[in-house]
This record gives sequence, structure tokens and C-alpha cells, in this order.
Amino acid sequence: MPWLSTRRKGLLERISGTVESVEGSSIHLAVGPLLLNLLAPGYFLRYVKPGEPAVFHLLFQIQNEGNRGVPLAVAFPSLSDREFFTRFISVSGIGLRAATKAMVIPPSDLASAIASGDIKILTSLPGIGKSRAKQIIAKLQDTFSEGDYAPSVTVEPGSAADARAILEQLGVPASEAASMITAALDRAGEDATPSELVRAAMKARQ
Repeated sequence: MPWLSTRRKGLLERISGTVESVEGSSIHLAVGPLLLNLLAPGYFLRYVKPGEPAVFHLLFQIQNEGNRGVPLAVAFPSLSDREFFTRFISVSGIGLRAATKAMVIPPSDLASAIASGDIKILTSLPGIGKSRAKQIIAKLQDTFSEGDYAPSVTVEPGSAADARAILEQLGVPASEAASMITAALDRAGEDATPSELVRAAMKARQ
């Protein structure tokens, strides 16, 4: 099967196919006669377009849910993103599903927040409370530094709509998110990336 890439390290390492649809936190990928249901982190999911060919790096695990083992595969745009995710789920209590829902900002921004001990950003992530944020910092802070994990998803500069969508995923009301991004554009400039706009908006909100 030429569309599957496997290595001794794991059952599935990389896969290519055509994106059939994106629903919730899942990508439906057509691979030959198969249709695979792949989880994906929120920061990446926004840029996956139905109908387009795609190559994903995978993390495959059997996760215990109730009294049964459920096979789960998470798709990433790069090996470094997968490596970050693997370190993120090493924190006790953060499983694959919880991590994909929490990661609505890219690994580059999340690594910087962890390195600087920014509890405010961490607690703004879906499903991450204050105690869990402290746990993440205690476990991972010494392993990250500012500037780790360069952004792996290429986006158009000045994407205010994408930045607003990120804020809404973080729980900011739509009307407030719009005004926050408008103000962030004045500070960061129209050439700022969505991640830069979100960071500027969140800092101003503190």
C-alpha cells in the first residue's frame, strides 16, 4: 500500500490522501478505498480544506475509554508539531482527545506560554483549568524556551478573521473578539499573523 508510511517506531507514521470533509475536531481522509477518521488539533484544523490532497504526520495510540481500547490517530502538519504534542500529552491527565481540543493555538505560541509560565494563556485553552495549567508548567517549563517550534502552518498575513476565530474558540464572545482584534491590528500592524494578533489581543485584555 504505497499511501501508508510505516516505521519500526510506530504502526502509522505518515499518510497521504484526499480530505473528504472536516467535522468538529476530525478530518475525514479518503485513502484508496478507505475513509479514515483522524483527530487534529484546533490550530491546524482551520487550514485543512475539503477536496484537497494532503499528507499528514500521524500519532497513533490505543486509548482506554471505559472498558475498551479505542484506536485513535491524530494528524499533524509536521514532525515537530507531532513531537510537541507527544510532550504535551506526557502531562498526567491530558489524553489525545483533551489535547486536540486544548491546542487551539500553535505549538510555537503554546511552548512560549509554557516557557514563560503564562498561566493566563494556558487557562484560556479549552479544558485547561488553573490546577492543570500549573501542572503543565511544572512538568514542561524547563524543557521549552521562547522561540521553540517555528510555525508550521503557512497563513496569509493580516488574517484578522482567523485571529477572531481563535479568540472565539478560546471562549471570547464574538462581539468582544471582533473589537479585540481591531485594537490588536492597530498595535501589531496589518502584516501580523493570526497568532501574533491573538497574543497582542490577549496581552491587552490582561
